[in-house]
Amino acid sequence: SLIGIVANDAIVMVETMNRHLSQGLEVAQAAARGAADRLRPIVSTSVTTIVGLVPLAFSNPMWQPLCYAVIFGLVASTILSLLIVPCLYLLFTRTERNKEDVPSLVEAYES
Repeated sequence: SLIGIVANDAIVMVETMNRHLSQGLEVAQAAARGAADRLRPIVSTSVTTIVGLVPLAFSNPMWQPLCYAVIFGLVASTILSLLIVPCLYLLFTRTERNKEDVPSLVEAYES
């Protein structure tokens, strides 16, 4: 469940960033605006999942370790995904303007 929530958050955030990029924004602006647009839904999804697991963690000692693992994993992964996904988007997204600025491997090899 933890991996599913985090992967879904990242996919939706990248999709939002791609939409902003296709509307003509620069890569950095698309990453910043996409992360800002998805901040509230990502945090609310994480908070509702955590709030739903807290009663289970306190009611039955058998489920307590699993609930704690998911709760603390969700807190850590939410914070990291809000920081890491935009950074990776900046590093790995190339636009036509970026491709013109970066010389190709053939040109670099020939010179």
